[in-house]
Amino acid sequence: MNYSQEILAKLNEEIARNPKNAKSLAYRGETYRQMKCYQEALADFSRAIALKPNYAWALAHRGETYHLLKRYSEALADFNKAIEISPTYFWAIAHRAGSYHKLDRHFEALLDLDRAIELKPDYAWAIAYRSGFYTLMRRYEEALVNFDKALSLDETVIDHWHSERGLILTCLGRYAEAVECCEQGLKKNPDDYTILYTLAVAKASWIGLADAQPQIDKARVLLQGVVNSEVRAGVLYRLGGLAALEGQSDRAFNYLVEAISLENEPLELARHDLAWLELRQDPRFESLTAETLKN
Repeated sequence: MNYSQEILAKLNEEIARNPKNAKSLAYRGETYRQMKCYQEALADFSRAIALKPNYAWALAHRGETYHLLKRYSEALADFNKAIEISPTYFWAIAHRAGSYHKLDRHFEALLDLDRAIELKPDYAWAIAYRSGFYTLMRRYEEALVNFDKALSLDETVIDHWHSERGLILTCLGRYAEAVECCEQGLKKNPDDYTILYTLAVAKASWIGLADAQPQIDKARVLLQGVVNSEVRAGVLYRLGGLAALEGQSDRAFNYLVEAISLENEPLELARHDLAWLELRQDPRFESLTAETLKN
C-alpha cells in the first residue's frame, strides 16, 4: 500500500464514522485528484460543498479538478466563487490563471499571476507559470528573470528545466548559453528528448543544420518511442519541429495539426519556437492560427 492509499484508507474510515464530515470528504477528494481519479474527486468535492457551500478550499480544488478534465468554464466558476469567499486565497488566484489561459483570456491570467505573487512573493509555481506567459508574449528577458527566480526557490517546480531554460535563451539569441544549459542537462539524463530537441534547435539556429543533425536524429528516435504516451501532443509537436528544422514542411505541418487536435498549446509554442521560424509565413501556419482563434 503506497502513501496515497494509506491516506485514502484513513479517510474512508473517518467518512464511514461521519458521512457529513465536509473536511474529510474534501481531503479524500484531493487524494483522489492526486491519484488522477478525477470523477471520484469531483464527487467528493461536490458532497463537501453541498454540506458547506462556502468551503473555499473545496471549491478551488474542485475547480482544479475541472481544469484537469479540460472543463475550463466550470473550473473558472469554482475558482471565482472560492476567491469571492476568500479574496486573498493566492493558490486559487494562481490556478484560476491556468483556466483563463486555456480560455485564451491571457490578460486576466497574467493579472491573476501578478496578484498571487504579490500575495506570496516566494510562490515558485506561480512565478514559473508567469515565466511561461512572458515567453508566449515574447517578453523573453522577463521570462528568464522569472524562470531563474522560480528555480532559485524550488528546482523541482519546472519539469525538464534545462530544456525550458534553453528555449528562452535560444529565443534571446544567446545560443552559446542555451547549448551549455542543455549539455548540462544531458549529463544527468542523456536520453531526455526535451533537452535534445531544444539543443537541436539552438545548434541549428546558431551554427547550422549539419551540427544539429546528431541531436535531431537521436531526439526523433526517442520521441517515436513515446508517441503513444500520455504526452502525445508534446511528442507530436517536437517531431513536427524536427521536421521543420530539416525543411520537411509537409511532414512538419502534419505533426502540428495532429498535436493541435489534442490541445492548443503546441500552436502557442510554435509561434516562438525558432524551429518553426521559416514556416510561420506559410499560409498553412496562418490558417491554423486563424482556425484556433475561431474555436
